[in-house]
Amino acid sequence: MSPNEPEKTKVYEGVLHRLKEFIEEEDVRPGDKLPSERELSDQLSVGRSSIREALRALELLGLIETKRGEGTFLKEYKDYHMINLLSTFILNRNRTREELHIAKNMVEKEIIFLSIGRLSVPEIEQLEAHLVPFNGESHNDLFKELFMAQNQELLLSIWQLLTTYLESVEKIHYTKEWHEELCDALRRANKEDIFGLYENSI
Repeated sequence: MSPNEPEKTKVYEGVLHRLKEFIEEEDVRPGDKLPSERELSDQLSVGRSSIREALRALELLGLIETKRGEGTFLKEYKDYHMINLLSTFILNRNRTREELHIAKNMVEKEIIFLSIGRLSVPEIEQLEAHLVPFNGESHNDLFKELFMAQNQELLLSIWQLLTTYLESVEKIHYTKEWHEELCDALRRANKEDIFGLYENSI
């Protein structure tokens, strides 16, 4: 863990906490529009980059939604209290990156195993479409597609929380080749290949 990581983690936790307090104190309801990044930055005395990162985390968790040209709105989420408790545990600064990587990989393997033998050829082709072109969002887009295809919204929320927090403290590198092998394994419904993929680093 780098010397700056604990401080960055502390800022990340603090912004999320202050945003939650703001929503409660201002009695913001589902469907209500949130202030802009600049306004939140001024009101909470926090840098805009930190506000942007926290809003992205909340959006990935399904707590807010951004509408292009309109702004950011609070979104009702049925699992809010569960996610709140889970996030308090995961965002504990004593969590190590190794713990989070292990947990993230476990959730990813679970959705892959749930998907084996249940995906149609068009669904696998849709997964492969996320790899062209391959970019920083390809991994997340592909796995979100898997979770949604199996109607696993709770697992999706847990995975997004783990992923968002990990990405806030380090750069995660993914390769196109790894994801191509994953799609091939899903096409062949080969569980052994899945284990092999996760024995090596993404």
